[in-house]
Amino acid sequence: MFSPLIQFLALLLSIFLLAGCSGVPKVQRLKPEPISPQTLQVGSPKKTPPNPPAYYHFLLSQFQLKEGKLDEAIEEIKQAISYDEKDPLLRVELATLYIHKGLLNDAIEECKTALIRDPDHLAAHLLLGGIYTSLKKNRLAIESYKRAIQIDPQHRESYLFLGSLYAEEQEYDSAIQILQKFLKIEPNSVIGFYYLGRIYAEMKSYEQAKKYFLKALAIEPNMVIVLLDLGVTHEILNETEKAVGVYQEILNLDPDNKKARQRLGQIFIKKKKLDEALDQFWELQKFDSKDLNIRTKIGLIYMEQGKLDQAILEFSFVLAAHPKEDGVRYYLGAAYVEKGAFDQAIVEFKKIPPESNLFADSRRSIVLVLRKQNKNEEAIRTMEESIQVKPNDGDLYLILAALFEKENQLQKAIDTLKKGLDQNKEDIEIHFQLGAIYDKLGDFDQMVTQMKEVLRLNPDHADALNYLGYSYTDRGIHLEEALHLIQKAMTLKPNMGYITDSLGWIYLNLGDYERAMTELEKANQLTPDDPIITEHLADSYLKLNRIEKAIEFYEKAQKLDPKQDQIERLKNKIRELKEKRSK
Repeated sequence: MFSPLIQFLALLLSIFLLAGCSGVPKVQRLKPEPISPQTLQVGSPKKTPPNPPAYYHFLLSQFQLKEGKLDEAIEEIKQAISYDEKDPLLRVELATLYIHKGLLNDAIEECKTALIRDPDHLAAHLLLGGIYTSLKKNRLAIESYKRAIQIDPQHRESYLFLGSLYAEEQEYDSAIQILQKFLKIEPNSVIGFYYLGRIYAEMKSYEQAKKYFLKALAIEPNMVIVLLDLGVTHEILNETEKAVGVYQEILNLDPDNKKARQRLGQIFIKKKKLDEALDQFWELQKFDSKDLNIRTKIGLIYMEQGKLDQAILEFSFVLAAHPKEDGVRYYLGAAYVEKGAFDQAIVEFKKIPPESNLFADSRRSIVLVLRKQNKNEEAIRTMEESIQVKPNDGDLYLILAALFEKENQLQKAIDTLKKGLDQNKEDIEIHFQLGAIYDKLGDFDQMVTQMKEVLRLNPDHADALNYLGYSYTDRGIHLEEALHLIQKAMTLKPNMGYITDSLGWIYLNLGDYERAMTELEKANQLTPDDPIITEHLADSYLKLNRIEKAIEFYEKAQKLDPKQDQIERLKNKIRELKEKRSK
């Protein structure tokens, strides 16, 4: 949720420290600020006046700098150095000009030369730290700032830079220690408290982060950047009302603050306060009428409200300006589907091109629409044509196979999936679906082969683990292996009713009826409307001789399963139990 602001703040401080030098390679377009002669007194001031010819060329370099002639300024500093090669300050000045020109490696060499002349030259260490930071050479930057602190233990910026770098390296304890030392020097530093808050946020210690953000705000109540991060922290801690209050406070200070208004709008969406969310996004649209993402968001809110005509209008507005926005095109098609305008929906979905990431989703949507219209043959034809256009998209084969499966044309489904594997032999989901269809055909061995291939490609595929484990259990074979497979699936998806059911089912088959009942009760709570899970739970009650509970859940399973053969089977079970009970 948090942006990488620590690096940004370090860079920002570096810019201020270096009097306009950024250390970014493309700064040559900028006109550097002239550096006064007093700058040469930073670090180790000379006890004697500067060398006159060197000072003369230094002044000429400043004149050239004011005229925006960076190359000429560099040449004049080089002339100055030729008259006084031992002066580290001139080397630092040359390094600074190299930074302006984007010659960072040359700048590094000049700083190193300065430090040979004077190892305790503070400005050279600081400049090196800034350059190394911009080059992502964080370990070298850390050493530069540590040395700067040794030279000048009161140098505030060095603590901030060093803390930032430690945080970026995820050495959070070191970062916190450095910033706490900084706060002893500067006990009322807003930025010190803010940095600490940011670091705790990076550590996901959100209560501590909140504590330090509030300390920063106690010193500077209107600091918007701190308020924003405090608002995000409240959101993470599920303190939604407090987050709303913070964002509203920001908007009182700065009505044009996009981030606060966007976050406030998102909170209102989550809370289903859609009118309030719309108010925020319409305000955002006033400030930035060219931001079509805002119009898209407004359209989605209208869809959520069921105001389909308004949603269609917003999506159409965006597409008029950007006809290649496939995501918005998809939303428009979905809005037409919701409205029942199926033909218009299909027209929009068909406009999504094969190169789009949404091509398969758009074709899936077309299929759903055609099936709603009982146009199954057209749906199949649409998918066959789509595969011809984009034969390497595995999702298209899955969709077509699912159509054949619904039509009970299982061999055609298998043939389709095999064609998909011809394009990509390691498509995990095609292997999984192929195994499931082989299972429907009663080809147990082929099902096992496909599920094992899924697990070879992805040992943590929870559905394949569960499918294979449950299938073994149903046949009463390889029960120890089945238990291992299902337990692993449970660790990957602990709150899935159908996997919990499998665990209960294998305990039942292993004769551990109490554990079976416990797991099957959990499964029934997670998925209360599944007839198979409900029947399994009844089976566990029966094994424990809890006849009344068994009858109760067999009757529930009978009501949940619409298939006539299952209804008759369950009726017979219930009748037998009632007869047994009456004896």
